[in-house]
Amino acid sequence: MLKLIRRQLVHEPFRTLLTCIAIGSALAVILLLEGFQTGLYVQLKNVALTRGADLIVTQSGVTNFVASRSLLPQISREVVESIDGVKEAHPITSMPIIYDKPGYRKSPVFFMVYDTGGGPVVIIEGQKASKPRDIVIDKSLAVLYDLNVGDPFIVADFKFNVSGITEHASALFTAFAYISYDDMIDFFFDSDLIGDISNLPLLSFLLVEVKPGADKNTVAAAIEAAEKDADVYFPEQLSKNDVTMGQTLFGPVMGVLIGAGYIIALLVVGMIMFAAVHARLRNYGVMKALGFSNHLLIKGMVIESLVMIVLSFPLGVLLAQLAAMFIEYTVPLYMVPVLEPVVMLRTFIAALILGVIGAYLPYRSIARLDAAIVFRS
Repeated sequence: MLKLIRRQLVHEPFRTLLTCIAIGSALAVILLLEGFQTGLYVQLKNVALTRGADLIVTQSGVTNFVASRSLLPQISREVVESIDGVKEAHPITSMPIIYDKPGYRKSPVFFMVYDTGGGPVVIIEGQKASKPRDIVIDKSLAVLYDLNVGDPFIVADFKFNVSGITEHASALFTAFAYISYDDMIDFFFDSDLIGDISNLPLLSFLLVEVKPGADKNTVAAAIEAAEKDADVYFPEQLSKNDVTMGQTLFGPVMGVLIGAGYIIALLVVGMIMFAAVHARLRNYGVMKALGFSNHLLIKGMVIESLVMIVLSFPLGVLLAQLAAMFIEYTVPLYMVPVLEPVVMLRTFIAALILGVIGAYLPYRSIARLDAAIVFRS
């Protein structure tokens, strides 16, 4: 049977090529959607993990680092730094704004306001903020608004100067921009965007560095005992909570899209198998006349379908990777890691299952096939 299938595929090279392209394209769509979902969760996870903290202090009851309103008393930093085992506590807060450059569309941006720690991780152009009104922007903002180091970044008539460009600084489809606390205060008073300053979070989180040799769990317990209005988390805990939030918000939508991708792939395989059966009706008639059972013929269809999946999968991976590279190059706001081993393995196994199901779709055509078709013109 394998020898017959190989000869059929080699005998019809153009049909085999078109089949690989069709199945590979359907698999590429699935890999892209899976990669998009994975990238969304990776971005959420990295926000807390890349802040360089051993412990993160939040307002009591706040369990997320991203898209959560946390308010800590201004005295919290002094209280935390007085605890034995704490080397330093770095204040950080976030502030959502809308960036509007004439001639371009508006975009939401998160101002990440930091003092001595928690700033941009990787600077790909320029340098970190070193002068008043310096700002470091994510690469996605630089690409979208054609911004370079030294260009003005104007928000509500308040002029920042782009001192550096970072990358992979985004989450929840929103880019980050990093400014200092001094510039945030100036922005509050000088811009026409802010109303009552008392409603704005001046201190959202504390990024705690623990002294070498100190036990992190002991230090965390001491902080919670000293600061009643605060909770203490390991960065891994907050990042896990952020991913869970992302799964709650976007999991159902992405599940529907990925499910639709699998349905499309199943229909593609099914139509290809139907076309193959109808193109070879006389061949199957001959095989039935020679004593081949329906079960054996369907087994051959399943093997052929699986072979086509195996041949098409590398093409699907290539197409998906090229599309992901194009997306990340043109819109760096998104991360699409289609080459994640777990994503590829899950998609490959699902594709094999779809191949088996698709091969069984034309079963009725084979089962009802009359061997006498061989003798008809």
